[in-house]
Amino acid sequence: MSRLTINLSHEIDQKLTDIANRNGITKAEAMRKAFALLAVADSLKQRGNSLGIVRENGNEHRLEVVGSVIGL
Repeated sequence: MSRLTINLSHEIDQKLTDIANRNGITKAEAMRKAFALLAVADSLKQRGNSLGIVRENGNEHRLEVVGSVIGL
Protein backbone atom coordinates (compact mmCIF):
# COMPACT_ATOMS: atom_id res chain seq x y z
CA MET A 1 0.00 0.00 0.00
CA SER A 2 1.32 3.44 -0.92
CA ARG A 3 1.57 6.29 1.56
CA LEU A 4 0.78 9.92 0.87
CA THR A 5 1.51 12.94 3.03
CA ILE A 6 -0.75 15.94 2.50
CA ASN A 7 -1.09 19.35 4.09
CA LEU A 8 -4.65 20.29 5.03
CA SER A 9 -5.98 23.63 6.13
CA HIS A 10 -7.39 23.69 9.64
CA GLU A 11 -10.91 24.00 8.21
CA ILE A 12 -10.58 20.94 5.95
CA ASP A 13 -8.91 18.92 8.71
CA GLN A 14 -11.78 19.78 11.07
CA LYS A 15 -14.40 18.80 8.48
CA LEU A 16 -12.57 15.54 7.85
CA THR A 17 -12.44 14.84 11.59
CA ASP A 18 -16.15 15.61 11.97
CA ILE A 19 -17.10 13.34 9.07
CA ALA A 20 -14.94 10.52 10.39
CA ASN A 21 -16.40 10.85 13.90
CA ARG A 22 -20.01 10.93 12.66
CA ASN A 23 -19.44 7.77 10.64
CA GLY A 24 -17.32 5.91 13.19
CA ILE A 25 -14.33 5.63 10.85
CA THR A 26 -10.77 6.88 10.81
CA LYS A 27 -9.73 10.00 8.95
CA ALA A 28 -7.72 7.76 6.62
CA GLU A 29 -10.85 5.76 5.78
CA ALA A 30 -12.79 8.98 5.21
CA MET A 31 -10.08 10.09 2.77
CA ARG A 32 -10.25 6.72 0.96
CA LYS A 33 -14.01 7.15 0.61
CA ALA A 34 -13.52 10.70 -0.67
CA PHE A 35 -11.08 9.45 -3.28
CA ALA A 36 -13.51 6.71 -4.34
CA LEU A 37 -16.21 9.37 -4.81
CA LEU A 38 -13.78 11.51 -6.84
CA ALA A 39 -12.94 8.50 -9.02
CA VAL A 40 -16.66 7.89 -9.70
CA ALA A 41 -17.20 11.57 -10.56
CA ASP A 42 -14.20 11.55 -12.89
CA SER A 43 -15.36 8.37 -14.62
CA LEU A 44 -18.82 9.85 -15.15
CA LYS A 45 -17.32 13.09 -16.47
CA GLN A 46 -15.19 11.18 -18.99
CA ARG A 47 -18.40 9.65 -20.39
CA GLY A 48 -20.15 13.02 -20.64
CA ASN A 49 -22.23 12.58 -17.48
CA SER A 50 -22.23 14.27 -14.10
CA LEU A 51 -22.68 13.30 -10.47
CA GLY A 52 -26.03 14.25 -8.96
CA ILE A 53 -27.63 14.28 -5.54
CA VAL A 54 -31.01 12.62 -5.25
CA ARG A 55 -33.50 11.72 -2.56
CA GLU A 56 -36.24 9.14 -2.53
CA ASN A 57 -39.64 10.76 -2.93
CA GLY A 58 -41.97 9.30 -0.29
CA ASN A 59 -43.80 6.04 -0.76
CA GLU A 60 -43.62 6.29 -4.53
CA HIS A 61 -40.00 5.09 -4.48
CA ARG A 62 -39.10 7.70 -7.07
CA LEU A 63 -35.82 9.54 -7.10
CA GLU A 64 -35.94 13.32 -7.09
CA VAL A 65 -32.87 15.32 -8.15
CA VAL A 66 -32.00 17.86 -5.48
CA GLY A 67 -28.56 18.96 -6.62
CA SER A 68 -25.46 18.29 -8.62
CA VAL A 69 -21.78 18.06 -7.78
CA ILE A 70 -19.74 20.56 -9.75
CA GLY A 71 -16.06 21.32 -9.88
CA LEU A 72 -14.80 17.74 -9.76
